[in-house]
Amino acid sequence: MWPLIFKNLLHRKLQNVSLALSVAAGVAILFCALNITKGVDDGLRLLTERMGADIIVVPGGVETEHSMYLFSGATVNRYMPADTVANLARIPGVVRASQQFFTHTLAADCHDIGNENRMLGYDPASDWIVGPWLKKINKVALADDEVILGAGVPTWTQDKISVLGKWYKIVAVAEKTGASLDKSLFVSMNEARRVARESPMLAPVWQKEGDPAGLISTVLLKTAPKADINLIVERIQNEGYFKPIVAAQVKEQIINQFTVLVLLLAGTGAIAALCAIFHLFARFYSMIIERQAEWGLYMALGASAGDLSRLVLGEAATITACGALLGLPLGGILYLGGLAVLESYQHFPFAQPSLAFMAIAAAEFTLGVFVFSMLSAWLPALRLNHVEPGVVMTRGEFD
Repeated sequence: MWPLIFKNLLHRKLQNVSLALSVAAGVAILFCALNITKGVDDGLRLLTERMGADIIVVPGGVETEHSMYLFSGATVNRYMPADTVANLARIPGVVRASQQFFTHTLAADCHDIGNENRMLGYDPASDWIVGPWLKKINKVALADDEVILGAGVPTWTQDKISVLGKWYKIVAVAEKTGASLDKSLFVSMNEARRVARESPMLAPVWQKEGDPAGLISTVLLKTAPKADINLIVERIQNEGYFKPIVAAQVKEQIINQFTVLVLLLAGTGAIAALCAIFHLFARFYSMIIERQAEWGLYMALGASAGDLSRLVLGEAATITACGALLGLPLGGILYLGGLAVLESYQHFPFAQPSLAFMAIAAAEFTLGVFVFSMLSAWLPALRLNHVEPGVVMTRGEFD
């Protein structure tokens, strides 16, 4: 029967291609929406587990987008006095406070490690971010010639990396967070300040700000579970000209933005899929009437109504399978292109969905579309089961 099905499909190329493309469009949009949603959700979860900062305090007047500081460790060269961390730690509701010092974007000797890689100095006495990575290798703090690499920093040697003329020993590679923080290099606070002090491009900054030994870039705050975040933010602003960035608010904003996007994508995909299914139903329903002479010929040659029903269902299955197989790679292309566009407009944590997740999603979409398509072709095929062969063969038509 399959050779006959393929011949029938090839005989009506334009109609069948339009049906397959309708199915492909619905599958592609839904597949794209699912993977973007999964990536953002996992990225936020991973970054929250790894970072654990409820409020990030940066110098007042910094114009960088909030999500840049929260998710990428933006190296904006604006600084505040080092005693800021002690003052903020005394605010009621703050349970932990840690300071960081940002230098600038980096390039490794001989090999460009990218413009998005940043060097961040941390304070081991108060830190709770870098510390867990060091505990795995039984270290308390980083020496000035040691570095922890973000998961996204490229290396060309197994245990060393050369940055700005100095070789650093790679003591650990941080777990992937899905954010641009993966492109950061963590060093001791003293080393970060030394690199910044010796940088010719930052010399004008120190003339204005003072010696980097007395400066910090940001303060990470962890608050009590039931603390009033708004009250803490108000007290931070009373301490000086600071800009508090509330992680929960930025995360909520990103989630809301992506919720709208995903709903639009999912809605568009659902409409496209429903239209494809309705198109399939209408096509096969009308086909029962359009192909009366063909059915009569088949019956005259000995085919039963059941054989004709299986022929209709086989054609529907083939069109659906072709549409789904085409829609999945198109959905992957749409996903990669959409993600690139989103990242160019908004910094957000994103964890690439695993191949296993994508494979399962692809199988589920294919099965779902296949089931709905079979249902859409089932009613027209069922109609053939009630056809009297004698009526078709004598009249050439049926009611």
